[in-house]
Amino acid sequence: MKPLLASLIHAAGAALFPRRGRRAPAPEDARRIVVTHFHYIGDVFFATPAIAALKCRFPGAALDAVVHSRAREVLLGNPDVREIICFDGLCNDRTREPRTDWRALAALARRLRGCDLLVDFTGVPASCALAALARPRWSVGFSRAGLGFVFDRELRPVPEIPLVDRYNAVAALAGADAGGLMPEIHLGDENVSLPRYDILLHVGAGFPLKLWPVENFRSIAEHFWLHGLSVALVGGPSDPAEITHLSLRQVAAMARGCRVYVGLDTGLTHIVASLGVPTVAIYGPTNPRFLPRWPHERVVWSQLPCSATEDEQHCAAVPPMRCDFQHRCLQQLGVERVIQEINECLVASSTSSPS
Repeated sequence: MKPLLASLIHAAGAALFPRRGRRAPAPEDARRIVVTHFHYIGDVFFATPAIAALKCRFPGAALDAVVHSRAREVLLGNPDVREIICFDGLCNDRTREPRTDWRALAALARRLRGCDLLVDFTGVPASCALAALARPRWSVGFSRAGLGFVFDRELRPVPEIPLVDRYNAVAALAGADAGGLMPEIHLGDENVSLPRYDILLHVGAGFPLKLWPVENFRSIAEHFWLHGLSVALVGGPSDPAEITHLSLRQVAAMARGCRVYVGLDTGLTHIVASLGVPTVAIYGPTNPRFLPRWPHERVVWSQLPCSATEDEQHCAAVPPMRCDFQHRCLQQLGVERVIQEINECLVASSTSSPS
């Protein structure tokens, strides 16, 4: 949405529905907090420091998280979250899918009604509408569409900063301080029996613009098979049938036992890197500067004239999820460059391993 139109919408909304000057709940008074986040797996993962900070700020409150079902596994086992509520009927404004199910959204709002604090990390029109319909005692959030007037406090203007910092800034509106916290996933021991490989290649991504040809992953696997290393190609239900289909938590658990993990710009890749696994992350339309960097992570990114600029999270193809340059940033990325990064990870892991 154009900034001028968003500003006009915000001005009109603020005039018609002025904030009532309600006081933020005191830490000892809050009994239920609801956080809403309808973006992708990585986005929810990057919000875990903010969630932890909210729980620390309001230790006596039960914290419930409303997310798309694809992100549920990110929060499983998280000690800061009491209940994970899955809702798939909200348009996240990035892929334009799915269309918002307004009747189901109204029903969800009734389920959330009466919470002491609602924190929206999504910032799209439908999530702002949910925040208004739920009628919490107090709410914080942001909106690039000019709808931030529905919140008691809003992050405005929305800064072009790394995602973790942006979500932390939203939580800070409620008095929560996430300083020093990093994204975290809590894995149990339910997948300890999974096989171990030297190299794990994950071929999938959240949407087509982030995909690298599967044939390239096969070429990498064949290269290292010829050198005597064990390699597995894994993915999810939407990936080719010959790829081993595993859940997010299964892949993360398997990755903990490998020497190198290779993946695209996905939440799963960031999760694996956060576990300390040597990781090669392949980027396309996203600017890596907006995402956390981990000590054992190597980034492969072909910066072209059409790539995201220094202060942009994505290139011009996101949205509308259409590239006018034949997807060159990934289509022209050679296998040799990725193999070189894998080799350097293997050398580093051999050097750091006990003899």
